[in-house]
Amino acid sequence: MLINILVAIAGWLILMFVGTNLLGLFVRGFFTDPELEKLKKEGGGTIREEIRKNQRAGNSLNVISFVLICVYFFALVYFWNFGVLVVAVMIMAGRFPDLIWEIKHGKKINVKKMPKNFIYFLTTFLGWAALPVLYYSLFYLK
Repeated sequence: MLINILVAIAGWLILMFVGTNLLGLFVRGFFTDPELEKLKKEGGGTIREEIRKNQRAGNSLNVISFVLICVYFFALVYFWNFGVLVVAVMIMAGRFPDLIWEIKHGKKINVKKMPKNFIYFLTTFLGWAALPVLYYSLFYLK
């Protein structure tokens, strides 16, 4: 029983690490840096070309990260079960608003500065609720 709990906690941490990093790669490609946009308008030809290259690389990274997310989801279902996929989606959905907040404010999230609204409590709940769902999915779902 204790081993099962430890395995579930370790799996939850791994899913959180992999899922949030893949989500971060994917979501950040949709947002442009306002400073780069300003520089693109005001800068010379060389600056504009470098910014275009940067944007193309960002778009490529977006496509690659989308493919990696699809492979990640497939691997979770293939090697474990649909419940583990649900846990990964719960973790990623719980991280999404925090990630958007970080991108908008340009700094790492701070629990004291983040608005305490329904979305905050829901996303916090999703992250923690994923742990018992993972335990159930690993040891009781066939």
